[in-house]
Amino acid sequence: MILWSIQPEKIFTLIQDSGVYRCDPVKARVSSMYPVQYDWLVSQMKKRVGPPPEGVSYPVWAYQRWQGERMRPDLRALRWYWGIRGEKLYRLELEIPDSQVLLSDFDAWIIILNEGLLADTEEEDDELYRIYDSLPPEAQKEMRADNWERVFDLTPVNTEWMIRGGTVQATFWELRKEYIREVTSFTSNSKYA
Repeated sequence: MILWSIQPEKIFTLIQDSGVYRCDPVKARVSSMYPVQYDWLVSQMKKRVGPPPEGVSYPVWAYQRWQGERMRPDLRALRWYWGIRGEKLYRLELEIPDSQVLLSDFDAWIIILNEGLLADTEEEDDELYRIYDSLPPEAQKEMRADNWERVFDLTPVNTEWMIRGGTVQATFWELRKEYIREVTSFTSNSKYA
């Protein structure tokens, strides 16, 4: 499977030197900001891809499809909001065996990060929340975990209520040097200093 990952220079250098990058849970601040969501994703990866290598807690992220087409992320747009102004970044084109990758919908993942429920219509959303709000906390947790599995439905939908399948993200346990097919460096011009 062809994927694209955006990585900072220190990660690119680490891959070149050691041959592999594995997510460092201490440096992965997002996982500490969203522990329920990331732990759920890790459980799904274990179930759907298999167990992680020894010492790996969280996955590495990439894109399989960017904004509706199976194409690499456009650096003309990315450089304006990715990273810190002046930071050197790398877009890595990867080829990873399909069996090692879990694909999910980017827009649905944002709803999961906000602890929302996934629905295809406003009416379905209202009904899901009516049921959810009537449940005790443990049952809510179970309903939410079951509902979140819809993040793996990549069937394209583009309505006023739902966008699905436009940007598809990929997670995998480690980024190996031999997965890299092409490297393009760029400098961030984001507003973040």
